[in-house]
Amino acid sequence: MNKAPQELMNIMRSYYGLGLVFVFLMILCLGGCTPKHSSYSEFKDLAIDGWVKNDACEFVPDYSDSLSLYDVDVALCLSHNYEYRNISLVVDFVKGDSLVNRKVVDCVLTDANGNWLVSGFGVLYQVRIDVTTGVRCEDFDRLQVWQGLDCDTLKNVERVGVFVEKTAH
Repeated sequence: MNKAPQELMNIMRSYYGLGLVFVFLMILCLGGCTPKHSSYSEFKDLAIDGWVKNDACEFVPDYSDSLSLYDVDVALCLSHNYEYRNISLVVDFVKGDSLVNRKVVDCVLTDANGNWLVSGFGVLYQVRIDVTTGVRCEDFDRLQVWQGLDCDTLKNVERVGVFVEKTAH
C-alpha cells in the first residue's frame, strides 16, 4: 500500500515540473508580444512669472523604431486668466547644432466673446496642436518650442509639452 502513494507522488512531482515549465514559456511568449514604445511625450513646467519670448523649451525625443515616420504635436496647459484669443508657437527641429526645419503654428483658443474653444476643467485649459506629420527620427534629434506672440513675457501658460507618435498607416 505504501508503494502506490509513492508512485502517485512521483507522478505529481513530474507534472508540477512540467507546469512550471509551461508557465515560464507562457510568460516568455506574452512578454515577446507586448508592443514596444511607439511614442514619446514630455511636459515641462514654465516659470510662474511667465514664458519669456527668447526662452525655448527643449525636448529630446526617444524613439523605438528608427524606420518609422512620426507625427509631432505641441500641447499647452493654460490658466483661465490667459489674456489672448490665440497663441502662436515656433517649433524648431534641430540636429546637432543646425536648425533643420522651423514650423510656426497658430491656434485660436477663444471665440470673439472670450468663450474657450479648447478643453478644460475649472481654471485650467489644455490644447494639443498639430505641428507636422510624417517626419523621420533621423531628421532631427531635439525640438525647441518658443512662444511666438508679440510680447516679451507670456503669462498664464503653465506647461508646454510635445507628443511624437508613429504616423498612422
